[in-house]
Amino acid sequence: MAMRNKTLMILAALGLLGLASCDDTSGSYPPTWKGFTYSPTDIYPGDSVLITAAQAKKGHYLNATDYSFSMKVRVDVDGETQDSTLSYSYHTNYDGTSNADPTWKLKIPDNTIGGTSYTCSFSAKWSNSADGNMGTYLGTSGGDGYTGSITSYSYTIYSQASGSFSLPIRIKQ
Repeated sequence: MAMRNKTLMILAALGLLGLASCDDTSGSYPPTWKGFTYSPTDIYPGDSVLITAAQAKKGHYLNATDYSFSMKVRVDVDGETQDSTLSYSYHTNYDGTSNADPTWKLKIPDNTIGGTSYTCSFSAKWSNSADGNMGTYLGTSGGDGYTGSITSYSYTIYSQASGSFSLPIRIKQ
């Protein structure tokens, strides 16, 4: 009888351990996002702008991280309109170095054609340090001072995100 009780206690303890391992925080998952902010809000050709991809909830168990921003603008070159791609990428370690909101400080070229909005795109990729909680993580879209939207995806060995927003450039007076 004592052996049976020990066996039952061991099985119960293993069952509780199994339940504890089902906790959704045990795997990797990417951040969810509020959207983007930019400052200043009135932007003219030649201005410097700080763009931030704002996290609503931090990710979990993420290591090597690559962030990329890009925006194609139209510029006037000697009376001709041409496309110019502005971009910025950087690498960090999300859980080891910084899980701060990704930012891009850029200078809008002086010869950018104003009076229109340009699409700013963002992407991120993380190496998961634990098996990923596979799925799609939708962020909020605009509201409360945020613009655009960012969606994250989690896979077994990596996670990623992508999003965009429209950045209005005013006509230089």
